Amino acid sequence: MIEDARLIPPGTCLEADLCIVGGGAAAISLALGYMKSGRSVILVPGGGPHQTASCIDLYRGKVDPPGSHEPLEENRLRMWGGTTTVWGGRCVPFDPIDFEARPWVPSSGWPIGRDELKDYIAQANELSEAGEADFDARSVFPETQTELLRGFDDENIATWPLERWSIPTDYSKRYRSDLEAASNLRVLLHANATHLQMDSSGTTLRHVKAACRPGKVFQINAKNTVIACGALENTRLLLASRDILTEGIGNKHDLVGRYYQSHCFGVCGYAVLKDPSKDFIYDFEKDQAGVYCRRRFWLTPEAQKKHQVSNVVGFFVRAVSGESEHRNAMVSLVLLVKTLLGGAKKGPKRLFQIVRAQRRELLTHLGIVLKDGPSIFRQLAAVVYTRYFQKRRLPMVLPSKNANFFPLFFQTEHAPLWESRVMLDDSSVDDFGMPRLEVNIRFSEVDYRTIRTFVSHFKQRIEESGIGTFHLSEKDKEYLAHPERRSFNSNAHHIGTTRMAVTADAGVVDVNCKVHGVENLYVAGSSVFPTSSHANPTLMIIALALRLADHLKSKD
Repeated sequence: MIEDARLIPPGTCLEADLCIVGGGAAAISLALGYMKSGRSVILVPGGGPHQTASCIDLYRGKVDPPGSHEPLEENRLRMWGGTTTVWGGRCVPFDPIDFEARPWVPSSGWPIGRDELKDYIAQANELSEAGEADFDARSVFPETQTELLRGFDDENIATWPLERWSIPTDYSKRYRSDLEAASNLRVLLHANATHLQMDSSGTTLRHVKAACRPGKVFQINAKNTVIACGALENTRLLLASRDILTEGIGNKHDLVGRYYQSHCFGVCGYAVLKDPSKDFIYDFEKDQAGVYCRRRFWLTPEAQKKHQVSNVVGFFVRAVSGESEHRNAMVSLVLLVKTLLGGAKKGPKRLFQIVRAQRRELLTHLGIVLKDGPSIFRQLAAVVYTRYFQKRRLPMVLPSKNANFFPLFFQTEHAPLWESRVMLDDSSVDDFGMPRLEVNIRFSEVDYRTIRTFVSHFKQRIEESGIGTFHLSEKDKEYLAHPERRSFNSNAHHIGTTRMAVTADAGVVDVNCKVHGVENLYVAGSSVFPTSSHANPTLMIIALALRLADHLKSKD
């Protein structure tokens, strides 16, 4: 059942076997897995069916130093469905090496192995409508060449690994009917968890305080509670609930909010191929079920160990905004439209300023579009159809091979650091009186070495194989020399703030995601990941939530 919690009278006490705080991928998949037991579930999603200005304001916080991280209200949605309402749909599992303790990656190693998650990864892929959980091009596409570029793969870089793409599935819509029909489940739209009330001993959670409006509080008494509202909000709720445990819940060893991770992203250099029309699997492929897949450049585990770097992948993308070297009409048209529409939304004055400041680049892009002539409109029609009028959406628009301009995008693991953290900012509170967050993200030399190593190996391999050449601009060279100077955006990949560990002095939750020292409180989501891999976190978030659902069913 899905209901409006604004109709619940203040002071009401609700009862359930399980309370789930959150409304995104972790919370919904956990609810779907657990409710089959027949036991009662209450979800507290922290918002309604739409994002509102007041909900956005609840996420505002502080970044220290300023500019080192995107604003905390950016990339997050406080609404039913969470970021599954807007995600791109990329589904990638972690690799076996991600679970290993690697001496050159500080604080690495998981207390569980990948084999333990195999079945849950398959279930997560199914829930996300991303097809069979096979991420190897050699078995998914046996009739085609193994490599992305024939003759490219060697002991350092492999191109058979696949990423799979969801529809993308909006969990709040796709599973709405299942949740509405469940008599043992209540989704309390607009309800926000504001406090976790511990008993006097600090070892048992008594109830969750929730409110839709400031001061209008009701409570939920549950046998077990799972905090599943994202790595940042998981941290805030645990730290802010400090009336009994003054340091915060699960924070006896000062670990809640520590080891904050994301990924290192960027575009660096571009490839020019000897013959882009030959032996080059560039576009998205469809498997037998019609699911979009794409091959990637992956730095092998052997190369990672040899060069003592983190996990990393790369793939070709369209040129970044403002560049015009690509000579591709579709890319130029997209950049023109995005730039002009973005300026127009900010008013005529701002539009004029943008056109004046970027007039040379805009004129260059316009010339590229006009040179292509009428064919650009046929391409545009095809793109619009596959992106917006098919149920299974084309993941992204790739420039034509004919332009022979292939920018290299990289996405690396972000090594965990104790100093990289999320904490409370007690100088500022939100409308519910909860302290806002302060983020202090940190990177290490292994992060920078990983980027340099990957780009270097890619350049070396593409040129020594005779497949093409790789070009670095002066800007690219400056970045590789000083990657710490580039501004950072997490792209909604918030990881590691309540890490999993066997003992309380090494992590916040145990192998079953239960908070150390608390009998009936659990955490779900990427905050429990000890390391971040190169992979987008959503698939693994869902897999671990399904695993937690099974654990809770076996416990009750």
